[in-house]
Amino acid sequence: MRTRLIQMLVVPLLVVLTGVGFALVSSSAATAAPLGSFGPTFGAYNIGAAPTVGSPTGLYFNYTCPTGAIPPGTYGSILVTGICYMPTGNITVEGDVTIAPHALLDAVTPGDPTSGTPVVPATVSIGGNVIVDQGAVLLLGCSPNISCGAPAPGISFDHVAGSIEASGAQGVVIHSTAIGGSLSITGGGGGPAAETCNAQSPAPAPPITNLEPWSLDPNFDFTPVFTDVEDSTIGGNFTISGLTSCWFGALRNQIGGSASLVANAMGDPDATEFDENLISGGLTCVQNSPAPQFGDSGAAPNIVDLNSTGQCGFGVVLQNPAPEAIESEGLEPDVGVNEHLVVSGQSLGTYTGTHTSTTVATLGPPASPLTYPVTTVAGDQIFADLGNFTFTGNGLTGSATYSGGPPGQSPGEAILGTAYPTNGTVSFVAYDTCPACSFGGQTGMVTLRFYGTIAASGSVTGTFFITSGGAALPPGTPAPGLATVAGYGTFSGTAVGGAVASLTLVEHLGFG
Repeated sequence: MRTRLIQMLVVPLLVVLTGVGFALVSSSAATAAPLGSFGPTFGAYNIGAAPTVGSPTGLYFNYTCPTGAIPPGTYGSILVTGICYMPTGNITVEGDVTIAPHALLDAVTPGDPTSGTPVVPATVSIGGNVIVDQGAVLLLGCSPNISCGAPAPGISFDHVAGSIEASGAQGVVIHSTAIGGSLSITGGGGGPAAETCNAQSPAPAPPITNLEPWSLDPNFDFTPVFTDVEDSTIGGNFTISGLTSCWFGALRNQIGGSASLVANAMGDPDATEFDENLISGGLTCVQNSPAPQFGDSGAAPNIVDLNSTGQCGFGVVLQNPAPEAIESEGLEPDVGVNEHLVVSGQSLGTYTGTHTSTTVATLGPPASPLTYPVTTVAGDQIFADLGNFTFTGNGLTGSATYSGGPPGQSPGEAILGTAYPTNGTVSFVAYDTCPACSFGGQTGMVTLRFYGTIAASGSVTGTFFITSGGAALPPGTPAPGLATVAGYGTFSGTAVGGAVASLTLVEHLGFG
């Protein structure tokens, strides 16, 4: 179902980017009005009087959005009462963002740059909490896994210093967002109307009862209501309980506390995809229907440092990919490789290695309608580089050469990131695709995803995950190569002369 949802949301992705070898880009930053430039009597700011997108930014107090686009700028707080969007620029909120009952905030639909081909929505930074009220919808953070994949790829690296708290919300969709506190979604999900997995069709088709406000966002026409958290960091706990919807998934998240999935009911039998999450605390899964399972096309196991119990217990072995996903793709009677859904972090071995890379191309025509780097309204620069890589050391070894195929689907690497000239930093997500890497006496296909930052000083740090796993095979067929490898690691290095050529890796690897 996750694959079908993505296909509904974006044109099939031409390029999924990966890698770590790249050249930094630079640009003059847009000049923002100083804080308080409108004076203490500016008061509440009404969206109806908003400046044109791209005009000088400023500080808005107690901002209320009843409908439309929220312009770039710095806000004391934001209250969303209708159907609102964050399409361009940088939006900073010093306090909380509250989405009122039955309102919707869409911060995933690209609108930046405003001329030519939009690549990303606004980059959103929130100093307080995000509160999603009864029947409301939050869509925050964009990547090639949702709306920022076609016709040109980009990622918005959003930040929430506090927690995200949703109680009775209709839908919560979060991608590529750093959350300092906890993430809690309790109840909601749209109830029976969403559980049927119906989707709203464009006007003049009659509305489907009880799908508002989700169905009022034209960017989600043909898309059933769902809740999803991907490629994000959560400093505290991760809790999903009492959710009744069409589909739910959580993939490739780094969770600093504990996680729990309790009494969630999904209409799609391919739902409750819970894969590749790195959890520092414990994990509890009980009374979920369907039970947590691997994804549509296979995925690596979750890694949990403390106890893991219930439907996510360490002893739970499942087919990878899930049987429902295999059947939906017309592959029956093939089955997935048997693999543990959850692997103990304590069971992984620790290895050291080096990742070296060379850039061979910058993304541009004909693979993309744009030539990178792409400059946003705020003066930030989105870049995309393609290259070759080699792993050496006593852990994962091997290499791949980029040969011109779609990155992420063919050997090689590429990187998709954003450079912020205002503070000299860079955020990036990278993918390596190695057709014949080796570990533990086995050789096979393995893919990795890197999440990193480059400080103004040139220091490079981050975390990487093994993201490949499972295979659709006839019954009784042995798992090939590295089909059950699981692990994660950290990396560090230095950007010299605007480029990163070598990374030191600390790898935690094992088999599921």
